[in-house]
Amino acid sequence: MPVATIYTENEHLGIFTIPPAIKTPVNRRDNTKYCRYHRDIGHITEECRVLKDEIERLIQRGQLRNYVRNDTNRARKNYARQARSKPFPHQINLAEHKNKAPRLSNEPIIFTEEEASGLWHPHKDAIVVALRIASRKAYKILIDNGSSANILFRSTLNRMDLVGAKFDPIKSALYGFTGDSIHSEGVLNLPVELGTHPCQHIQSVEFVVVDCPSSYNAIIGRPTLNAIRAVTSTYHLLVKFPTVGGIGILKGDQQASRDIYEAANRSSNAHRMNIIKTCKGPLEHPPPRTIAIDSGAGHPPPNKKSSSHEKFLQ
Repeated sequence: MPVATIYTENEHLGIFTIPPAIKTPVNRRDNTKYCRYHRDIGHITEECRVLKDEIERLIQRGQLRNYVRNDTNRARKNYARQARSKPFPHQINLAEHKNKAPRLSNEPIIFTEEEASGLWHPHKDAIVVALRIASRKAYKILIDNGSSANILFRSTLNRMDLVGAKFDPIKSALYGFTGDSIHSEGVLNLPVELGTHPCQHIQSVEFVVVDCPSSYNAIIGRPTLNAIRAVTSTYHLLVKFPTVGGIGILKGDQQASRDIYEAANRSSNAHRMNIIKTCKGPLEHPPPRTIAIDSGAGHPPPNKKSSSHEKFLQ
């Protein structure tokens, strides 16, 4: 696909770094040619070498992957071989483009005991956060180091009411640790806001869309965590990552994590009791736990009525 088209379709995500100024003097440039990436004259966008390098950098970081068709058995085998033969692509890319990529904070990422003081201990809670996805505030997002994909559940997608979202119907199977599999409906790239200003990062995330019951809205897996160089601490229920403005932080909601755990247990117990009572044919999956999505900021107060900006899935 032409690089100019890729840039035009993703410019609004804010994932492209600001290019260096064109060195050629203005009086020696072709003023009939305009580069949208540089926002200057001298060459057309399609011929911009800096933009081509930038797109390659983003792809190697896990972004813009919907423009790459390499999810084949051969590609997966090649990816596995790279670990034994040479550094991973993103490491090579960082060296080649170290002067062009934005300078992220080099502060050490540390976790202190004081940051864990506001939690119940001991605990075994998962990291559950609220994120803004495609400008919609979504709650009950699971941060999962064990997931090799970012997951968006179909029930959540339906309630986000995205107009003009490009849904790529790529069929693939997802496998759990028990070997069970579920087929995806496709992939969807959406901007996700991580952290708060000034330590904020906007990441284009490729979600695999699946249609199955879940107490979560979505799952953020290793592709995104690695892309933003995140470090997680389940003890602190925190995620930290470098940004241009400093160290970004995502704080887990311990109460939300426990509510989801209890809801899952109640649904499972009710399902088993129903089987014991009826023993008549297969049963449908229990409905998912309440999921809240709104386009405002902050968690919704209890017992608040739904509005056009706040929708609840019962």
